[in-house]
Amino acid sequence: MTETWHRIPGPDFWTAVFTGLLFLTTFVALIVGYRQLKEFQAEGQVQHLLALDQKFDQEPMLTYRRGLAEKRLKNEENPDELYPLLDFFETVGLLVKRGYLDDSDVWNTYSYPVFIINADARQIIEQQQREDPTSYAEFSWLVERLQRIEADKHGTSAHPSKDEIADYWKQELSAGKSIPMRPRPRKKTK
Repeated sequence: MTETWHRIPGPDFWTAVFTGLLFLTTFVALIVGYRQLKEFQAEGQVQHLLALDQKFDQEPMLTYRRGLAEKRLKNEENPDELYPLLDFFETVGLLVKRGYLDDSDVWNTYSYPVFIINADARQIIEQQQREDPTSYAEFSWLVERLQRIEADKHGTSAHPSKDEIADYWKQELSAGKSIPMRPRPRKKTK
C-alpha cells in the first residue's frame, strides 16, 4: 500500500506544476503584449509623420515656403515667412525628442530642408537664442540629431554650400505647384 502512495504525486507537486504553467502563460502574454505595444507605437509614429508631411505640403505652409524662397533668393535678411517654418520644425524636434516620431524617419523625410534652413538662417536663430535661450531649442536639438544620423550614414548634406542653398530655394519657388504633363501625340488611325 505504501508503494502506491509514493507513485501518486501530492498536492505540492500539482501546485508547483500549475504555478509553473501560470508563470509561463504570464510570461508569454507579456511578450506578446510588448510586441503589440511596439507595433502600435511604430504605427503611431508613422501616422504622426504622415500628418506632418501633409501639413508641410499644404497651405499655408506652401505659401510660407514659396515666400521664404523668393525673399532668400533676393537676400532679404529677416523674412517673416521663416518663422512658421522654424516653428514647424521646432514641433518636429519636440515630437522626436519625446519619442512620438522616429528620428531616422524624420532624417529621411526632412533632413535636407532642416539643414538648408539651419545653414541659411543660423544667424537669425542665434540672435533669437541670445535674447531667449529657449528660443528654437528643439529645432537646434533636431539639427544636431539629424547631423549625427547624417554622419552615421556617411551623408554629405549636413553642411550645404551656398550654391546648394540657392538651388534649394529655387526649387521651393515651385513647391506645391503641379507641373503640367505634355500631351502625348495621338496615334494616327486609318
